[in-house]
Amino acid sequence: MSKAQLVSGRFPQHRHEIALSYLLAKRYHRGQWLTLTAAQGLKVHRVKVVGFIRSSEYLDRNQIGNTTVGSGQLRGVAVLPKAAFRAENPQLARLTLTATAGQDPYATSYQATVAAKQRHLQTTLRHQLTTQSQAQVAQLTAQLPRLRQAAATNPAAAATLQTAQRQIAQLKAAPQGLTVQTREANPGYAVYRSNSARIDLVANVFPVFMFAVAILVALTTMARFVAEERQKIGTFKALGYSNFDVAKKFLLYSTLAATGGTLVGAAGGFWLLPRLIFSAYAANSTISGLQLGFSWGWLLTTWGLAVGATGLAAGWVLYQDAREIPAQLLLPPTPKGGARLWLEHVTPVWRLLAFKHKVTLRNLWRYKSRMLMTILGVAGCTGLLVMGFGIRDSLGGIAHRQYGQLIKYDLLAVQKPTVTAAQTARLHTALAQPAVAEHTAIHYETLTRRFAADPAPQTVALLVPHNAQQFRHFMPLRARTSQKRLDLSTGVIISEKLATLARVKVGDHLRLQDAQGQWRAVKVGAITEMYMGHFMVMSPAAYQHYFDQPYRTNAQLLKLAAGAKVNPVARQLMVTGALATVLAAVVIYNLTNINVEERSRELATLKVLGYDEGEATLYIYRETIILSVVGILVGFLLGRWLHGFIITNLPPVDAMFDPQMRVTNFLLSAAIPLVITALVAVVMQKKIQKISMLAALQARE
Repeated sequence: MSKAQLVSGRFPQHRHEIALSYLLAKRYHRGQWLTLTAAQGLKVHRVKVVGFIRSSEYLDRNQIGNTTVGSGQLRGVAVLPKAAFRAENPQLARLTLTATAGQDPYATSYQATVAAKQRHLQTTLRHQLTTQSQAQVAQLTAQLPRLRQAAATNPAAAATLQTAQRQIAQLKAAPQGLTVQTREANPGYAVYRSNSARIDLVANVFPVFMFAVAILVALTTMARFVAEERQKIGTFKALGYSNFDVAKKFLLYSTLAATGGTLVGAAGGFWLLPRLIFSAYAANSTISGLQLGFSWGWLLTTWGLAVGATGLAAGWVLYQDAREIPAQLLLPPTPKGGARLWLEHVTPVWRLLAFKHKVTLRNLWRYKSRMLMTILGVAGCTGLLVMGFGIRDSLGGIAHRQYGQLIKYDLLAVQKPTVTAAQTARLHTALAQPAVAEHTAIHYETLTRRFAADPAPQTVALLVPHNAQQFRHFMPLRARTSQKRLDLSTGVIISEKLATLARVKVGDHLRLQDAQGQWRAVKVGAITEMYMGHFMVMSPAAYQHYFDQPYRTNAQLLKLAAGAKVNPVARQLMVTGALATVLAAVVIYNLTNINVEERSRELATLKVLGYDEGEATLYIYRETIILSVVGILVGFLLGRWLHGFIITNLPPVDAMFDPQMRVTNFLLSAAIPLVITALVAVVMQKKIQKISMLAALQARE
């Protein structure tokens, strides 16, 4: 159930052989002999490296776990044969459930089944261990009178008495000796599942916007293509071709174009993008062997939508042309009639407008489909830019704010339940070393709770400072929006992401489970700014009230001196016991080019009337500018919504992004489409200069 994968070499066969994690292959090599220290549980102390393995237990290469030796942090894992260990009884048991056979481990039903079995097993084991502990306490207590009597005359018996008293205290303080965890307790497993869920969420949103813009371009381009072939259509019909024969050319063209685009997109969607996304999200993971999937359903769906969009546009224009006789098709199309605007009824405003501005407004209303497509295209581009710049700012500087302004301590040292006088003295000596600039005593414990947003149990760090004034040097508490300093006198203070997950606000009660499995309900007094991890801070009086236990410190927060290294100090303490810009260019150029092509006769007339090149360009382009501005404003709203959606759903469950957006985000997001609009105007002006007034105005009859 818990196998290691052999990467190179072989598995150890004798007790003097060892296989190391493949992550350590750069530090060690096969055939090398290692001397193991602080390995009381092993029979051997010199072992030979015979292979490198990939452990199925540790999926995150940066989160391997903690230890009671060295600096307290594990650097790697290794496997040895059973013969190398002293202990005969196992310390860990792996269980599979018959009730979950064949179930998807990410499914809600699987998680509910496992959680129920976990609670049942934990309760059963706790009851058994409590009974055993009580029996041991009774047995040791019965021996105390005899030991006290012997200790009065025998110093050796005094040491035995102290040992017995310490064992009684340990058994009373922590009768639960076993912990039952699901695979969700594995940080690497939980993070990988969480990342997969968030990618799935984003993948259901962004393609909709990208595909919508692509459909808009395809609809407009295809409709224009058919319109340009109007005289040829009339010629074919005059020669006796049927409407279906004429339509086949355009339907074949639209089908080939849609099919080609779908195939290119499928190659990126099924092959390239999954590899890039996997590489990014699995960069810190030990998981390998990406298996690419393929879906005929999604491929046919997108192909059908693409063919339908292009074919629908072509079919609609062909349907309109089919209703006309060949003689009419051989003539230029009748210009679209104008209509009165609602603004014309506001007489004082309408009279103030210049004639060219009235023409612009009437033309905008005259070509409603083009107006809508331009607005939506520019809005989509601007929205993606606003979202992109917003996410950049939401992510940028979070680490600095978290560990430079909000969490200023370098180490959290948690004491054992019981320590000897000698161990306490060594701890005080280690805390007094020059490398430690400042330290403060706190009570520390972890609480847990499952939330609807993620099935993995979330860990909440409870900090109860002994000295609230000194605690501010290590962890300043402040509200994110107002930056107001928070005081423990206001009550229990929780981190913002925890409040969001639990859906609580100031004045509400939050329920969390302690290490003994008991539920504790606390009243939220304030919510502090925090971007990574879940925290709860309260005063000693509040702790005694909510937890019904006497307050005692059991941990130290440490700030190290400038230049001091974390690992040496920790070791001494342990000794003591996408391209939206291109998208915008496609939309604006395509629609502007169509605008110029369709209105060449109108532009030629303006040039005959004396309009210069700049005035003729602005006559057409004024509409594009107005539509672009409207599209940008709509894009602001769209981008703000997208940004909120991303920063709410994309971060891990134990982290949050800064939801604030800078004004520069909107200015940059507006500037890029406007610059592109200006560049396209330059290109269009050259095209307008080439319009022949005689050719454009001559009759085609």
